[in-house]
Amino acid sequence: MREKIGKALKARADAIKHALDDYNEAASRLNPPREKLTWAKLSETVTLAEFDLLRETRQDIRKLPWTNPSRREGMNLYFGIKGAKQEIHRLNIEIRRLLAFMVDDHVDYHRAIASNIISNPALASELSRQWEYRMQINAQIAIRLRETGNLKGFTGSLLPGTREGRDPALNEDVPLPPWAEQILGLVEVSVEYEEEAPPGDRDLDRHTVEEVVGRQLDIDMDLVVQLVENL
Repeated sequence: MREKIGKALKARADAIKHALDDYNEAASRLNPPREKLTWAKLSETVTLAEFDLLRETRQDIRKLPWTNPSRREGMNLYFGIKGAKQEIHRLNIEIRRLLAFMVDDHVDYHRAIASNIISNPALASELSRQWEYRMQINAQIAIRLRETGNLKGFTGSLLPGTREGRDPALNEDVPLPPWAEQILGLVEVSVEYEEEAPPGDRDLDRHTVEEVVGRQLDIDMDLVVQLVENL
């Protein structure tokens, strides 16, 4: 209903303005004069609750408590805040998904260029141009994300997520894109640690595991150490 009323107002804007002028002119001649309507006020009343469409029904809804403009405004504000909280939760997820896509895209281009630089130089050159173009776009996105992260009350994370089903080995030996380091402050931390071999494995006494963890420069190093230990 709201969309239909809004579209009708836009489609018939000129006719509505002429009718509004005629109404204000007639309202000024009344005794006492009636309050004039403005286009801004009329544009705000685009919901069914703002119109007296049910005036001639068996119950006059204009006398109900919810018809008070201040109460309706408070109700709209309440549901707006409630919806904003849900949107923040959703955006915290989508930000990490976006960063994961940007990093994976960088890795895929890096590997595609490396695999064709000798066998197909022309293709590698074209991929390099496309890669550079994407890097510039992603850099602008990273700037916006960094500004979002600096907002007061930001509850999300600027660490890239992990795409489900993607082989994590693809990201090995591929450096982070420049925008990740220069704009978001992400760095690669290589940690080597030893673990005892599982019981029953006679051939393997000890093995070395290397994990690459991205972090922001403003995160405490103790948190990074704790994250690596959890991994």
